[in-house]
Amino acid sequence: MKANDTPVHAGRRRRDLVRTRAALLDAAAEVFARRGLDAATLEEIAEVAGFTRGAVYHHFASKDELFLAVIARQDEELLAGFGADVLGALPPDASASAARWQQLHANDRREVALRLELRCQALRNETLRAQLIEVDKAAVAATAARLTEAAGRTGAEWRYPVGEIAEAFHLISRAVLERAAVTGEDATQLMQMVLELVWSGAVTAPEDGR
Repeated sequence: MKANDTPVHAGRRRRDLVRTRAALLDAAAEVFARRGLDAATLEEIAEVAGFTRGAVYHHFASKDELFLAVIARQDEELLAGFGADVLGALPPDASASAARWQQLHANDRREVALRLELRCQALRNETLRAQLIEVDKAAVAATAARLTEAAGRTGAEWRYPVGEIAEAFHLISRAVLERAAVTGEDATQLMQMVLELVWSGAVTAPEDGR
């Protein structure tokens, strides 16, 4: 162990690594959305983030891996936004759920550009497609776990496999978001209607079985 390799220094290095990775992901999201996967370069991403290309390779093995990490972080942030204040009761309040959805997708055009770019690339690249499928599966599994927790907390039950409900939610959300990004219209009301249909059909509240 080096003389300066103390817990304090180790903790500082970890925080620096976390901050560097976050800055690279922020820069990558900006550059990929603006230029696309093919035209974007790691040099430009590093420059926007304020680092060297070596810093990029310290965290990500390739440009594809960096793009996938951008999408995975988006998925994590979106799921974190649906906390107990939204899923505190089942079925959840569709109005509150839709309002939170709209708030979390405030930068919808950039998000849609990133996701569509990645999916188009994945259709032509078998390796990238397999990696994207795994990222999607992880997002659905995390959502399913959150829905399972909500049911256990409230005593409600899901009428269908919770994994399928989570996947349907992701697919519907993506479609509504893409439409809003193209038309420029506020999709909150449309999403509220969709959620009311989904929640009413998928949840058996505790009092329903009494």
